[in-house]
Amino acid sequence: MKLFKDWDNKKKANVFIWLMLIITIIAYIVFSPSGIVNRYILTKKNNVLKLKIAKENQINDSLNKQINKILNDTNEIEKIAREKYGMKLPGEKIYIVPSKKKEE
Repeated sequence: MKLFKDWDNKKKANVFIWLMLIITIIAYIVFSPSGIVNRYILTKKNNVLKLKIAKENQINDSLNKQINKILNDTNEIEKIAREKYGMKLPGEKIYIVPSKKKEE
């Protein structure tokens, strides 16, 4: 009878050891620096950064187009000088039209 009790205790101890080993391995796979949770967080951050890069590239392209337009088109330079800085050609008169207010 004692032999079976010892066998039962050894079996329980082995099951406990294997269970703890499996739990430790799973915890390492999930929570380690190269684990699933960290990988998910880094992937999310990577996607956000890719979106920011795409947005900045669009802004950069737009600014490059504006630069090329200003460098190559004298009409664009004249337009900016008139609108932004209020410049005029010699002998020109500038008329300022008041905006209409909406009646309430």
